[in-house]
Amino acid sequence: KLNLHKFEEDVTGIVDKATKELNMEKILKELDATWSQMEFDHEPHQRTRITLLKSSEELIETLEDNQVQLQNMITSKYIAFFLEEVSGWQKKLSTADSVITIWFEVQRTWSHLESIFIGSEDIRSQLPEDSKLFDGIDEDFKALMGDAEKTPNVVEATNKKGLYNTLEDIQGRLSVCEKALAEYLETKRLAFPRFQ
Repeated sequence: KLNLHKFEEDVTGIVDKATKELNMEKILKELDATWSQMEFDHEPHQRTRITLLKSSEELIETLEDNQVQLQNMITSKYIAFFLEEVSGWQKKLSTADSVITIWFEVQRTWSHLESIFIGSEDIRSQLPEDSKLFDGIDEDFKALMGDAEKTPNVVEATNKKGLYNTLEDIQGRLSVCEKALAEYLETKRLAFPRFQ
């Protein structure tokens, strides 16, 4: 006879811990399955036909939901066995989130400025330095998008070493071009008061 009734509290604790750990293991397997399959959608840029990232509601919702799940897991008293794996997923998904945010900002700004700085001879002649700066941005952005096309998996694509810093650099240079364009357009507006 095991006389388990004498150790009811211990047995209940062990069963509870095993159940919680099993649930964590299940969630981590689901995360792995989800993110090994999660890929960026793409769409062609209207003017240049280069491939751009396409925003996906499913991707953003899944990313947010999974980050909340991981946050809940990390606060569990049963995390010990899975701490390294959960922390790894937190880092990967947090990086993915940050990179996706800045990537879409850079892409949106590049798309807006591309037709102005590449397609307008007037702007190129009036703002030669900024046009040259934009040419470099354009080259870097297109290389980035070409690389993204070769790495469709979201976690792999967004967790590449140095990617966030590259996007930040492009974003900074785009801001310089935006500012120069705004100042140029303001001088035009002042020169032609009828447009006020």
